[in-house]
Amino acid sequence: MKFTWTTLLIVALIAGCSGIQVSQDYDPATGFGSLESFRWETTVQESTGDPRLDNPLRDNRIRSAVERVLKEKGFAPSEGAGATFLIRYRETLNKKLESAGGIGFGIGSYGRHGGVAIGTGNNLRETEDASLIIDFLDPESKTLLWRGTGTRRFKEYDDPAKASRDINQLVEKILEQFPPKT
Repeated sequence: MKFTWTTLLIVALIAGCSGIQVSQDYDPATGFGSLESFRWETTVQESTGDPRLDNPLRDNRIRSAVERVLKEKGFAPSEGAGATFLIRYRETLNKKLESAGGIGFGIGSYGRHGGVAIGTGNNLRETEDASLIIDFLDPESKTLLWRGTGTRRFKEYDDPAKASRDINQLVEKILEQFPPKT
């Protein structure tokens, strides 16, 4: 029994350290049960002005991940006017300052003499959080039906497999919320 509780605790800690915060917003009057098929609102992604985000390889990874997760949930891709909802996404980068402070305390002795030392420090560093916002729209009116947002620390990759893995993880976490439980 102890092994089970220890394992459960470790799994919970690892899950809690994913570093992804997600949220959703939607119109409660939407009949999500009638949504069956999807298509992208546009094939050309809107420019953010940041070359790290305006990357066709990144765009393909995000689109592929969204399509894969939606297919796994039972939604079908649609060409043309048959889609029951449209998809669009955008990304943003937000800079923030993080403060990492610390206090040190030490006691020492040398022969009959002793000493106490206290030290403090504060380290400021600038970080960037990246948010991926996925919208599902009504195909006729273009009104927003559902929005999912995922935010995590922005990373640049030197390995395409790691970039794909992290994008897949982010999209999966966002779309876990869809369709909402109303």
